[in-house]
Amino acid sequence: MQKIKTIIFDLGGVIINLYVEKTISAFAQLSGLSEKEVEKAYLSADVFRQYEKGMISNAEFRESLRDKFNLKANDAEIDKAWNAMLGEIPNDRIESIKSLKQNYKCIVLSNTNAIHATAFHEILSNSFSYQHLSDLFHEVYFSHDLNQRKPDQEIYQNVLSLSQTEATEALFMDDGQINLDSASKLGIHTLQIPRNGGFITLLEKKLSEI
Repeated sequence: MQKIKTIIFDLGGVIINLYVEKTISAFAQLSGLSEKEVEKAYLSADVFRQYEKGMISNAEFRESLRDKFNLKANDAEIDKAWNAMLGEIPNDRIESIKSLKQNYKCIVLSNTNAIHATAFHEILSNSFSYQHLSDLFHEVYFSHDLNQRKPDQEIYQNVLSLSQTEATEALFMDDGQINLDSASKLGIHTLQIPRNGGFITLLEKKLSEI
């Protein structure tokens, strides 16, 4: 009998390639700060967490970046720099998801934000015949819609409830170990995927072991 019934996918680094360094470089160019200064601010600033939880608007987020990095940039320039981290979606990952959907409920759970959501759906629709991730997956959950974010356990509990999934029947893939550790404490099976490394080989091995 099949033990895993639901596969939960992180988005950035697992489905869509993610290059955070490109956004750091872009903001360094816009601001005149060094990349190290930008990276330090990026890692420490609470505004990014607030934005991922949908606690501030796009306009408030852009304004906070102008303040933090002393930017004179317009909205379009800020959005372009912020979206620079979003890369391509390899075709084999889409094909793997389509195949997995035949036997598993496939769900996305992503820490993301409204500007990125618009951008990666553009990347998706430009590359494939899907307008939205919900056209490909059974269910899609974004942190800024739920007002919760990984690794807080409440977001996993919420998604399990919304998707009517038992923790022990779910497998969660993410490139961040801290997110996996939190999920595993609830009894969810977990699998770390190397950022941008592809998931299907590791996933098939993990499923065969459970």
